[in-house]
Amino acid sequence: MKATTRIYLDAMMQNIKSVAFFTYLGVLIARLGATDFQIALSNSLPALFCALSLAFLTRQLPVTRGVFLTSGYVRQIAFICMALSVLLPNPLPALLVFWSVNAVAVIVTSAQQPAIMRRVIAPEQFPALFSRIKMIALFITTFGGLLIGYALDASDSYFPYNYVASMLVGCLATFTGMSLIAGMAPREKTTIRLARIRPFRECDRNIWWMALNNAGIYMTPSLFTIYHVKTLHLTNTQIGYFVVTAGVVSALALPLVRRLMEKFGTFKLYSASLLGMALCAFPYGLIDAYPLLVVAQAWTGFMLAVSEVATQTMMMEEAGKHKAEMAYFSDFQLVMQLGMAIGPLAAGALVTAMPLWACFGVVALLRLAILFSRPLLPGRKARRPEQETAGLATRRG
Repeated sequence: MKATTRIYLDAMMQNIKSVAFFTYLGVLIARLGATDFQIALSNSLPALFCALSLAFLTRQLPVTRGVFLTSGYVRQIAFICMALSVLLPNPLPALLVFWSVNAVAVIVTSAQQPAIMRRVIAPEQFPALFSRIKMIALFITTFGGLLIGYALDASDSYFPYNYVASMLVGCLATFTGMSLIAGMAPREKTTIRLARIRPFRECDRNIWWMALNNAGIYMTPSLFTIYHVKTLHLTNTQIGYFVVTAGVVSALALPLVRRLMEKFGTFKLYSASLLGMALCAFPYGLIDAYPLLVVAQAWTGFMLAVSEVATQTMMMEEAGKHKAEMAYFSDFQLVMQLGMAIGPLAAGALVTAMPLWACFGVVALLRLAILFSRPLLPGRKARRPEQETAGLATRRG
């Protein structure tokens, strides 16, 4: 099987997992009686354990089929335990514990997968590859999100068993995708020696800035869940339509975005997507008309899709400039996960101190401040990807 075919099939499986397992997990946690802070903690704790894994474990593991598969097996067991923990009398503590265990394992495969891909895919293919992967994701999340949301609402009399069934489908999908990528990993056997390490050695100003932006991005999902489920009492199907509209808009616009990325550079499109998301967050807590919510979610989802494609592309473009490639991938993922962990905790603290509508406004202002703070950040300056390309062309000329 061709390497690109494996990558695209894995993207399909991982997005089936995302839809079946995670799209409505926040809704489930809220319906299980979680407080606002517990909802924020459920978004933060997995990312925190991902960061710990990246800081002290992931970078020390060799990129081999055995390591990739072992982490995949641990991830799969944790997924199944997460799904079954919903059936316990007090499910939230067990759910968060197994989610944290899963995070430690999943980040190993997430950090190793780019290194595996760089062995079989030419660098100039990455923008097109990630755009197609995102198109696959949009197609599956668009139709799968609505289908599963409708199925969960139709089977609501069986709550929470209907959520457990959906999560088990996600377990099967993620294991299938992981097996496809493992087939491309080197089969060599390497002795694993754990030692003291210094994280963040491959971080530059751009990476820290992107991590801060990631923290801002992940402040809003918790607020969305609280507003949609606990304030507006939206159904799974109504939330599913958010996914559908965002997916349709993104699918139609991403080919144009890819051309704009090639023309103006990845960095500028990334910055524009951050600005678009921040402006949309300003009035969100004051909107209660469902059609307006659909429009706002479609815009936010599209901007998020652009930022994800740009982030992946910049990560792969910058990797060639680092001799310690695995350390670079680990550091990059580490600071991104730290941002994902800090963002929900900050949102949880905000929501305990002020009204929800004010929280959205504060988050939007903070995200704008981060966006324009890049020149002020400490650390060595990193060249933009398009600047590096221009420099290479000048030297060759």
